[in-house]
Amino acid sequence: MSEPTPVALGKVAAPPDKEATSDEFYFWAARDRVVERTQVVTTTADLGGREVRFVGLVEEVYRQSRQASMGEEVDRFDADPAEAPPFASAGFTYARAKVLRTDPVCHAPPTEEAPVDLGDEAAARLGYGVDAMGQALPVGLLRNGGTAFAGPASIDLDYLLGENGGHLNVNGVAGLGAKSSFLLHVNALLLAEADRQRRELGVSHGERLQIVPVIFNVKNFDLFFIDHWGKKWNEKKGDALPEWRPLGVHDPAPFRDVRFFAPAEPSGNPVDTGRAETTAYSWSLADVIAHGLFRYLFSEEDIYDANFGGLVGDLEDHLTDDRSGEPRLKSVGGIPDTFAKLVDWFRENRDKEPKFKDSAPGTRGKLLRRLKYIVNEGDGVLRKNDPQGKPLVLDNEGGRGPTVIDLFGLRTAPSLQRFVVAAVFHQLVRNRSGSRAVKGLRYVVTLDELNRFAPKSGSDPITKKIVEVAAEMRSQGVILLGAQQQASLVAPQVIENAAVRAVGRSGALEMRADVWRFLGDAARDQASRLSAEEKLLVLPSFRAPMLAKIPYPPWALKQEDAAGRYDPAAPGAVAVARKPDVTTKFA
Repeated sequence: MSEPTPVALGKVAAPPDKEATSDEFYFWAARDRVVERTQVVTTTADLGGREVRFVGLVEEVYRQSRQASMGEEVDRFDADPAEAPPFASAGFTYARAKVLRTDPVCHAPPTEEAPVDLGDEAAARLGYGVDAMGQALPVGLLRNGGTAFAGPASIDLDYLLGENGGHLNVNGVAGLGAKSSFLLHVNALLLAEADRQRRELGVSHGERLQIVPVIFNVKNFDLFFIDHWGKKWNEKKGDALPEWRPLGVHDPAPFRDVRFFAPAEPSGNPVDTGRAETTAYSWSLADVIAHGLFRYLFSEEDIYDANFGGLVGDLEDHLTDDRSGEPRLKSVGGIPDTFAKLVDWFRENRDKEPKFKDSAPGTRGKLLRRLKYIVNEGDGVLRKNDPQGKPLVLDNEGGRGPTVIDLFGLRTAPSLQRFVVAAVFHQLVRNRSGSRAVKGLRYVVTLDELNRFAPKSGSDPITKKIVEVAAEMRSQGVILLGAQQQASLVAPQVIENAAVRAVGRSGALEMRADVWRFLGDAARDQASRLSAEEKLLVLPSFRAPMLAKIPYPPWALKQEDAAGRYDPAAPGAVAVARKPDVTTKFA
């Protein structure tokens, strides 16, 4: 089979002020060729007696006339649009291209008059180093101009899942559904890949990938219907299926085997999420002590007050029996066994217990007030009068669908939202430590509105826990898929430790923040004009962002968009992951 004929676009030019460098070059375009931003281009030059191939990305296209000024342009028509000058304008088009890769490696620019061709899928794979990825996971279609594509847009699982880096961060404005949709999209592809490895390598294979998705629902109860078909899927399917197939997914479908959890009300029932199959979660005083969560009940300004924080530590120590090696609530000496009894007990003993006398009376009074507020505010999720709760217990093995944990039901108690997030992360860190760790297992935690849970100026235990996960736990298999409207408002360590970043349409002011300086002017300007289905993908191995179109999802993104529930037994219901180029071992 013969190689396709290259589409010639023009030739490299390097006049003054448009010089070629090892990082970028300019080229002029033939009159009958259309050159567009985001196109992949190639050129070959003879450098020092060897042929070097350059792959570039068109960052901007310019049109220039032969006239010296706007006045000359007007004079040609005598300021009359209906006028027809005797000679046509001799203008020309030229473009600036960012060098993505050279083959062989060469730190020199291409030479003038080198021919420039439109790149194809093979050129795009070379330019973005797909051939060098440990395992390429296609997540969308790579834009090659306005409507054309250059094959799949792939990310490297070694960067996402902890081999060379970890975590994914998504930025974008509110209202487009672009952040949560893309996060679910990545969850679906990871589950499909884990399923493929299970089938091909076998359940007992010690190095196969196992995924445990944990998804926090932060807005309305939108994510409680991801196991339902979207109402528009049948309408969109004709266009969407050809976009899913290059990703190796031939029959896209909603999620299956999903477990849904929502905060308990004082009655013990879950808050009304709009669906019956929802399990309530809550913590009793004994659960909080056993899981090491007591300090997470208090706000940043309280817990980092030296006197108050010390008193909280003394109270937790007084309640805790750790002689067995695992903390648990003491069962002797009149120790209270409920939160309500704890408030009464502390009121009576705050001035009697020798351990508490190191604190000032005002600090002890402050702790009593905080306990009363927490117990009353949290009644339901924190079992006020019950000695036993139903704490969230997450799987320690893959093979199931996502676990969706609602936070929206706690919207009147934002401090409890942060407590629940911290409790989950604390449990995952413990599960992945020491003998508890399961080889090949990855906890993939999806959390939107990161600015609420790990704010830029935060230093409380909850922010510190998320920072710890971002900075240290990717090697232990805890992966954060985070999102926010403004990365500039999130703890810098969380953003900087995300090896894979996806940028949806973002405000121009946000894109001028220091956190986005690494993107360069062209990409930052582009980010403000993206459509809802487009993402700029950034990996450490990319020299320029990859513009990807993400296929339309088959699952519902909110209750009003939910059609029938997905039946995995129906014909053609199982999504199939593509066969990777290289098999990666996950330890």
